[in-house]
Amino acid sequence: MQRFILITIFILSLVCLWCMELSAQDVKPKNSQQLKLSGRVQLQHFYNDAFRTADSVTYHGFRIRRGRFQVDAQVTSFLSAKLQVEARDNSPRLKDAEAKLKIFKNYYVRFGQFKIPVWREEFKRSSGDLILVERSAASAFLILNLLSARQIGTELGGNITPKLSFALNYSNGSGEGNSEIEIAILLRDEDKVELLLNRNNGKMYTGRLDYDISDHIQLGLSGAINYVGNEIDSLSNEGKNTIIAPDVGIYLPSGLDIEAGIAYGSISKSFLEQAENKSYLVADLTGRWKKMFEKELELWGGLSGFEIAAGISYIDVDTNELNQRNAYRFGPAVYFGKKSRLQVNAEIVDPADKEQDIFWRIRSQFTVNF
Repeated sequence: MQRFILITIFILSLVCLWCMELSAQDVKPKNSQQLKLSGRVQLQHFYNDAFRTADSVTYHGFRIRRGRFQVDAQVTSFLSAKLQVEARDNSPRLKDAEAKLKIFKNYYVRFGQFKIPVWREEFKRSSGDLILVERSAASAFLILNLLSARQIGTELGGNITPKLSFALNYSNGSGEGNSEIEIAILLRDEDKVELLLNRNNGKMYTGRLDYDISDHIQLGLSGAINYVGNEIDSLSNEGKNTIIAPDVGIYLPSGLDIEAGIAYGSISKSFLEQAENKSYLVADLTGRWKKMFEKELELWGGLSGFEIAAGISYIDVDTNELNQRNAYRFGPAVYFGKKSRLQVNAEIVDPADKEQDIFWRIRSQFTVNF
């Protein structure tokens, strides 16, 4: 409750600062050269054909998918910082808290909580500009197994040449908002030590190379080793989760965007609480075609464009909540300005296990970026 009150006060403070900036252009940050405020609101409606009205699980309804406020500060010519807070379904939490120091002109060091450089769909693409309503099932699989998304740590990166860049990351590897130090509690009994499996005393090492063939074609290669678990007394849950993931992005002037990626590696048996390690192969192909109007349609709330998007994900693994399956997603969207839009996506999930039924879902989402 106390954390909720503090974050609420923080958000209200940001709103006040934003209003002051609009009404008085001479307002300046105390310790920075420049301060920029931004945010995002996403209202989503979800329908799931897998459930029925007689089931105990609600199969359709509205939710606040994201409600974010972000502050970007240029502290000096070489030092910048970003802070992002999210309130989702009335559960506020910290998303990004990072500082970046520019060194040797083309390189940087950053530290804090931010996305590690793995998987183009997760690392490169903002949640405010996803090609479809949600990221793919392949992306969700990597996040579930602590191989992507946000981590707490530090990173060295930069541009080796104008076309070639790199990033090397060292982090806890235990997930977003997990400091490990204060919450890695050992539950002791008389004859055993029970370890919390998601605690990562070994830490995570991540690397990525990006090569831009042109403004329209980009190649990427990510890799990571996450040494999960710990060893205390005679009890050990040590292991490692690994990934190698090449990806490509194609962005054409015609409005066609295509992103594809393949990831393969293994998940530790201790992480899975199973008898042996599990290898996996996941892939995703997602694309959209967007057309913006020359003039906004005033009678339709400033409607400014439309798009058609589709994607397919493949997961070849028989473990965790996401077992082997194919997932198909497609649907239209309309724009109200360059960044705000209404999307409607149908999702069809086809499990490899033929004893399981194919089911489908519909997600509708209004995104406002400000």
